Amino acid sequence: MAPERKRSARDYEQALRRQELAAGRALVQAVGPEPTPGPRELAAARRVLTQALFELRRLGRDLDQEIEALGSRSKAQARPRGAGPDELDRFEAVRNAVEEVAERWEGRRDQLSAELERRQPHRGQGQRGAASGQPPRRGGQPRGTRERGEVRRRDGAPARPGRPRSPRSRRSPG
Repeated sequence: MAPERKRSARDYEQALRRQELAAGRALVQAVGPEPTPGPRELAAARRVLTQALFELRRLGRDLDQEIEALGSRSKAQARPRGAGPDELDRFEAVRNAVEEVAERWEGRRDQLSAELERRQPHRGQGQRGAASGQPPRRGGQPRGTRERGEVRRRDGAPARPGRPRSPRSRRSPG
């Protein structure tokens, strides 16, 4: 396995910018051109932000490891080789920028979640209420208002009254 290339603070800054741009493009694609996105688009945008946050946190962990390595090297040596006195400060500034972006994206994701909750009715709450736990009826009339013997199809047209089309089987009196 090839050893990892040491990344500078500038490399991390560029990675952060690339992630911000990629997340922005993905959000535009998820939401689409409509002025008011629907629940499906909002859910897609929330998924995009969740994935972007995952990648941003990974960048933050890498950055934390780099800062820890720089800090331990600077403590071990009076003057670190290769890293100027401001290198650690630059890494910490990038880490702060990553944290700010993460907080902003988490806030947006929370807003999307709240908007989705507001728009989508909770499961089990229909016309009949959540107490019964049953979905609303589709027949058009409440159960007790039909005449006895009247059968309705789902689309509302009455079934043919009278004899069935085929005689009953002798095996199953039914």
